[in-house]
Amino acid sequence: MAASRIASSRRLCCKYRYIFYVAFVILCIQFIIYNFNVKDADIAPGDKPEDDTLERPADREIIEEPLGEEKEEAINVEHDRDDSHPAEVLTSEESHNLSKEDLQHKIRFLQDFIPPCTIESSQALSAIKRAKTIECKQEIADTTCGIQEGGVYPGSLPNTCHLKGNHSKGHYYGCYKDDPEDRDFSHQKTLPTENWSQLCIDYCLQTGFRYAGLQYGRECWCGNSFGKHGIEGAACNQPCPAKTSEMCGGYLTSNVYSTGIQERLSNGPGDLHFEEDIQPKVRVMFVLTLSGRQVRQVRRLLKAIYHQDHFYLLHIDMRQEYLYRELLPLEDMLPNVYLVRKRFATIWGGANLLDAHLHIMKEALDSYKKWDYYVNLSESDYPIKRLDALISYLTKYRGYVFIKSHGRNTSLFLKKQGLDQTFLQCDHHLWRLGPRTLPTGIQMDGGSDWVGLPRQFCEYVTTSEDKLLKGLKKLYKYTLLPVESFFHTLLHNSHYCDKWMENNLHVTNWDRKRGCKCQHKNVVDWCGCSPNDFLSKDLDRILSIESKPVFFGRKFEPVVNQDIINSMDVYLFGNEMKDVTALTNYWQNEYHYLDSSTRVDDTYLSFYLSFMRLTAALLMADTATQCQVVPEKLLQVHVFQRSDRNQGLLVMFEAITRGGAKVVLESHVMMRQHYTVIDPPGPAGRLINVEVGTDYDLKESIFRNYGLFLGPYSDLVLKHTWGPGEPLTVSIAWIDPAKVIAASYDVNITGEGQIRPFKPLLKQPLRPGVWTSKLMYRWQVFAEVKFLVLPLTVFKGKTLDPSRAALHHNGPIGFYAKQDFSEFEEVLKVTNIGEARAAADENGQKHGHVLEEWTDGLCEEFWSVQEVCQIGEITEECSSIKKCQETSWSSLSPDPKSTITGVSPDTGLIR
Repeated sequence: MAASRIASSRRLCCKYRYIFYVAFVILCIQFIIYNFNVKDADIAPGDKPEDDTLERPADREIIEEPLGEEKEEAINVEHDRDDSHPAEVLTSEESHNLSKEDLQHKIRFLQDFIPPCTIESSQALSAIKRAKTIECKQEIADTTCGIQEGGVYPGSLPNTCHLKGNHSKGHYYGCYKDDPEDRDFSHQKTLPTENWSQLCIDYCLQTGFRYAGLQYGRECWCGNSFGKHGIEGAACNQPCPAKTSEMCGGYLTSNVYSTGIQERLSNGPGDLHFEEDIQPKVRVMFVLTLSGRQVRQVRRLLKAIYHQDHFYLLHIDMRQEYLYRELLPLEDMLPNVYLVRKRFATIWGGANLLDAHLHIMKEALDSYKKWDYYVNLSESDYPIKRLDALISYLTKYRGYVFIKSHGRNTSLFLKKQGLDQTFLQCDHHLWRLGPRTLPTGIQMDGGSDWVGLPRQFCEYVTTSEDKLLKGLKKLYKYTLLPVESFFHTLLHNSHYCDKWMENNLHVTNWDRKRGCKCQHKNVVDWCGCSPNDFLSKDLDRILSIESKPVFFGRKFEPVVNQDIINSMDVYLFGNEMKDVTALTNYWQNEYHYLDSSTRVDDTYLSFYLSFMRLTAALLMADTATQCQVVPEKLLQVHVFQRSDRNQGLLVMFEAITRGGAKVVLESHVMMRQHYTVIDPPGPAGRLINVEVGTDYDLKESIFRNYGLFLGPYSDLVLKHTWGPGEPLTVSIAWIDPAKVIAASYDVNITGEGQIRPFKPLLKQPLRPGVWTSKLMYRWQVFAEVKFLVLPLTVFKGKTLDPSRAALHHNGPIGFYAKQDFSEFEEVLKVTNIGEARAAADENGQKHGHVLEEWTDGLCEEFWSVQEVCQIGEITEECSSIKKCQETSWSSLSPDPKSTITGVSPDTGLIR
């Protein structure tokens, strides 16, 4: 494919000075970095590390790779704006909008940073480059230098568990034979230069084994038994690499030592056979660590687990002002529900979640005296048994610690979990700073972060000053997913080690093929896994574990599937759910005007404002309503679903009538689909659907951008759904509003039914207007989808500066990709090219009211206003418009399943 040699001199002249600014900034940044000796890191979170461990960050997450020669070009284009690049490199949006003052501030910002030592870790250097604030850069540097100086982590910690092995740590048993077909030990680690008895014993103890065997000089073996091949003929005659005065076994012979610990044994998960007269019943402190905007689901969860005899502490992520504000009134309605005032930013995997739990525990112990168990939940949990079953179970096993371990291969767990790495949380991101050595003397463990902890254990965690606890708190301050390991490791090495119940009280919907998709790389330098949402089809599977002692399921998410939650309510509460109003409806807030620190995407806001104007225009055109208004202020936006199908958006806004009265309206807007299938040949007939959006959730195969709002700086994703059949290769072409073919890629479709995402790698800004994505099979177009890239009417939350409108709305400089695809114009049947490009150039200069009119016209092609309702006092001019509370769709219509009014004095339950 030959690249076009024709460039638009007019556009280049218009933007030449901005290119100069960008080049000048990059040059200055490179000079500053050179002077401070902060070199490029060898490994960034998007790069491949030294080994191929699955949980390590892999090469950049490309949702579906382009094929052939386009593959290399696509990766390079995406790296130009990948989030894993240094913060100093300007994004497409910044390069168009930095003033001279902004550039100078950015340079001064870098000059203020001085590392306190010569940093050796490539991961730490990468983190410093990518961190956004000087405070975070400095904290990363200080921590790294402290680790290099040996002042951060404890070298060893005491194991105070009273359950010991048959002999003390280091006891020597002798030289024993081995067999390559039937190994004497179960686990092996090779230590080519550092192997000797103490190191191997410490390693086997750390991974939870009773015995350590040194073999063949460099091999360290671990197990919970030994000696099945005896000692006859054993010759342990190879010196240890790290201590030649000591023998490290020989060929198929092992020097065997005791680690001093007993094999970890659980008291079991327990059972559900209860004696009715066990008294008194335990009282539970339910701790809900909450994030997001699912306020209705949180209320519904509270209703399902509430009783006046228990306590409910709610910790809301400090960034979630909407959720905190909406849940705060619960304190006045429910006497035993409290919101934690000291809030933490609990990002996925972050150390702050452990800090939050330790603080909540202390607050619970200091303020509330009559509780026996600490049980943590999230907004994604839901009960699968009634509350009284949980209380009877905890009462039967009063005093035991309920946690679930990862399994038997602790060494693999430590590596996959990143426990051998240092992590630091700042700038709402968890940065990987490099490898670390875990303390000797203790056995590490981990697993689920959902726990049931007795009050005595919580008192020990929060008040003890023993060396073990203090040392673990230091270690886990710089640990990924600390709650998944801290309590486990503390339990097995403390005097509570005989109180372990192998049960986290949960059943979790794991599908690791779908759940391990590196979806959190925007907040953590690691690839982790998350469980999947339960769906309607999973009901029988949940009911099949009725006899097992598990009481909560996760994940339940009503915006994905509310039907399964309704089914659980029917199972748990029976006739109480009969004829519930709006049972199949679900509302989720996406915007609230009182949110002062929650940044709203400019594309989303541009859509919302257009919906307000379209609603006003509809009322103006409807002579029957006589309600003519001018929109004044956007108040709220909700996603609305019915029977787990998206029903569009609800936009609430304040307006002024012609007579000067203030009125609050809510309009229901729905999207029109523009997907067409054109006589698909052969296996192309397998295609079921195509749609374009952003924020694609690989785990749930949905767009988290529920309105499919696209703007000039959106990273497009095409979701294509196929039935089973013959494998095929399709070409996907992207055509912008000026009839420019932005890119074309080949995609292989295998024979099974599937939902596949494809992410084209296009330079930004995208030209606003109506785009088309066409699918071809053997050079024949068989399907296309049209989608809207909306021009921005606001930028950084404010009305778009007319002088900068052209910078956002004329497309990228040069090609969208690194080559010209115009040779496909004929096969793709692209026509009227001249007229389209002239119109695109004209539209790219629009601003003010003309820009709003263009935006509204585009929105009207893809969205329609379905209904309008009125909130508050009915004005005379708008008296014909129904009250929102009287509709079945408004965010203010009745929703009893998620409504809390108080506590029934008869039952102690929520009314």
